[in-house]
Amino acid sequence: MIGGGSMRAFLARYFPTFMLTVLLGCFSASALLSLAVTTYWRDLPAAQRSDYLGLALLVLIALLVAGNLLIIRGRSWAVWLVAGYFLACLAITVPMLQYRPHQGVYLFAILLPLLGLLSLNGKRHRQMREKLLQIRLQRQSIRAAKRR
Repeated sequence: MIGGGSMRAFLARYFPTFMLTVLLGCFSASALLSLAVTTYWRDLPAAQRSDYLGLALLVLIALLVAGNLLIIRGRSWAVWLVAGYFLACLAITVPMLQYRPHQGVYLFAILLPLLGLLSLNGKRHRQMREKLLQIRLQRQSIRAAKRR
């Protein structure tokens, strides 16, 4: 691993935090979409509803994956992409209360993005992003030195 240190120690320290954020993102999307099917899209024909569900799932997962891949690559601004993902899940879920959805699913659909934002703001996730930024900067300096 660039900058000394071992990959095993890095993964042992930061991988659980990273995966927690990814899983909270996946669960946030699934709770949001299950509520959207029973609230916003309930009057649509089943075929059209499944088309919307597939398209929404594709967009949400692509956004989550892109944000996390950019975080792994050391792009510090990418955390805003993932935070925006969680905020979008939350902003779309909150108005569903007027449709009187299942309260347990609604509670989880509110709680999961909030937990995702909390994990992004956690000390260990911040440390991981800082370390990944340092690795990216070291990688760039090595590439620049090779070109000379």
